[in-house]
Amino acid sequence: MKNSSLPSEVKGHAGPAENAQHFSRINPEQRAAIEARGHVFVSAGAGTGKTLVLVERFANAVCDEGLDVGSVLVITYTERAAGELRGRIRRELVDRGRDDLARELDGAWISTIHGFCHRLLKTYPFAAGLDPRFRVLDDSQARVLRGEAFEEALGEFCAGDDPRRLRLLATYGAGGLRRMLTGVYETLRAAGRPLDLRLGEGPALAQRVEALREAARCLVDEEGHEEQRAQAARMLELLERDRQAEDLLDLSELATRGGPRERFESYEAARKAVEQAALDELAKRDRDLLQELLEGFARAYAGAKERESGVDFEDLQLNARDLLRQHEDIKQREAWRFRAVMVDEFQDTNRLQCDLVDLIAGDELFFVGDEFQSIYGFRHADVNVFRERRGEAGSVLPLTLNYRSRPEVLAAVN
Repeated sequence: MKNSSLPSEVKGHAGPAENAQHFSRINPEQRAAIEARGHVFVSAGAGTGKTLVLVERFANAVCDEGLDVGSVLVITYTERAAGELRGRIRRELVDRGRDDLARELDGAWISTIHGFCHRLLKTYPFAAGLDPRFRVLDDSQARVLRGEAFEEALGEFCAGDDPRRLRLLATYGAGGLRRMLTGVYETLRAAGRPLDLRLGEGPALAQRVEALREAARCLVDEEGHEEQRAQAARMLELLERDRQAEDLLDLSELATRGGPRERFESYEAARKAVEQAALDELAKRDRDLLQELLEGFARAYAGAKERESGVDFEDLQLNARDLLRQHEDIKQREAWRFRAVMVDEFQDTNRLQCDLVDLIAGDELFFVGDEFQSIYGFRHADVNVFRERRGEAGSVLPLTLNYRSRPEVLAAVN
């Protein structure tokens, strides 16, 4: 007989006193965020109770509004966060006397965006053009395959005696070409863009570098924020050397998180501008050759993954997006399945992930995040997506009451 008991940590219903205490701990801002309907955007810093809001919205949807547990999609940033959220929702359902719903949570759609895409593709592998037995490559496995694929592509690229190709190799070196093109490849895929080395328009690279140098100096001079100052100092050290354009294509390791908003944003904008200007300068000179090598690498990497019946994390997202775009019947089925969609830590979402949410979201779409916590550039997150969605939302609600920090600490941080 199947064991239908609940985990020990969630057994036992709350009494009247506990329920009264539960409702009294929800402040007016949280209550507004819990009860808002339609496309809702909540700006919530750490310690303001955003997880409580997510738990209450989920519980209300299945307990009060009659939605099935499987019809609510919740996207989190990490698997750990998904597990913790699932546990808190389970306890809330038990406290409401809904053990039946709590037992269904193991099958609920509460996961990272990659977990959601994986589950979707496993449901429709043939429509997605995948081997039903496909497996997800971890970062280290994908890195090895990318390295091998680039060596294969470079070997084919330089197989003849074309002096232009040999000059390209002599100029950048095999390592430089690999860093350049694999970085561009990952950036374009994360944005859901074609593998096209487009030329941008803007000031010359030297001007962009000088602007970044000034932004880095400002961060270094800022009191406190030691981690950000250290990153900016490393950037200054890099820029003081005689760097070529190919050395400036990927500066994501020197991205910063947190810190004074105005100077922090200036630094990140300047860093990305240098990367684009470096790509523009190189593309103007060697665009056709670099494009050919980029496409050769992409083919070799795709072939390597196919031989392994493997997909990387970006493949999960790209294949899921294309599945929904190209199969209207599947898109409609999934959009009908998910009557409510919630996205946590939305500040760390990139454009491709946002496109995926749009494809399956209906009338009830809930975003929660904090611009100040954005990991700019990490996993190609784009804070501009956050700002655009905030401007488009039907309701924009704040959570400002912080339960972790004293007012004087918050004032200093902000």
